[in-house]
Amino acid sequence: MKKILTILALIVAFGLNSQTLTNPNFESWGTSTTYYTDTLPNNWWPFYCNTVRPTTDSYQGTYATRIQGWFACGIAPGVLVNGQAPVDYGNYIESGTPFTSKPAAISGFYKYTDVTAGDSAEVTVILKRFNTFSMKRDTIAFSTKTLPPSASYSLFTVNLTDLMPGVMPDSIIIMFNSSKYYMFDMTTMALPALYIDRIVLPETPTGITENNNVLIGSVISPNPFSGEATLAIDADLSLYEKVSLQIFDTQGKKVMEIGNITTNIVTIHPEHLAKGSYVYCLSGNSALISKGKFIIQ
Repeated sequence: MKKILTILALIVAFGLNSQTLTNPNFESWGTSTTYYTDTLPNNWWPFYCNTVRPTTDSYQGTYATRIQGWFACGIAPGVLVNGQAPVDYGNYIESGTPFTSKPAAISGFYKYTDVTAGDSAEVTVILKRFNTFSMKRDTIAFSTKTLPPSASYSLFTVNLTDLMPGVMPDSIIIMFNSSKYYMFDMTTMALPALYIDRIVLPETPTGITENNNVLIGSVISPNPFSGEATLAIDADLSLYEKVSLQIFDTQGKKVMEIGNITTNIVTIHPEHLAKGSYVYCLSGNSALISKGKFIIQ
């Protein structure tokens, strides 16, 4: 009975914390002619023209976004920010989209091709709230994560630092920078390219502790789903022994198990599972290492 109540509580908690990000899968694109005719993801804006393009080289779905700076008389960095471009163009801190939750983390999928050894990409997440007393936007939570080179799509998780406990935000700013150090190839003058897809709220943010175990980040995408889905795990599984995935229904009954997991991406085929909500638990070293929930439509 205790096991069933724990799983039901987990489902309720995740449901209450769900929020919606704006165009997080980069499936919606439009044309901007502010300074230059650009095809841009809707509700996102670049620092410079001709630095952001749609690409069919996606993690899931039809499109992802490709961010790459270019070199002319100087470097036009590849920077993409959610929301609408502010009047003070380039002042990303005045951008963002409405958001009223305070998640512990934001996740997504990326791949990154550097052109000079030592460079990296970067993602910054800021939660803001307008202060009616100071008439300014306070920073509620903040974090930056470096994205190292990756030839194929990998999961990244940005764990947020809560700067104002108990205060909820009214907006979120997500900024991607394709070149942290603005390094370029001296022969071709090319800058590195960053691909971003499927920004989500992770089911289990890295660093959460349960029963003295530090849980690792994991994301199921798409979610909800009806065909198949993938579980992406933000950890080096070679550090764990006997990694397995257990799936439970809302009554606490184990309905599926996948053992001997050695890769960070696990495909879930739910052919024999009914529509509804499920909880997954990932275990390794004889302990729980990640958990979350998903919905089959």
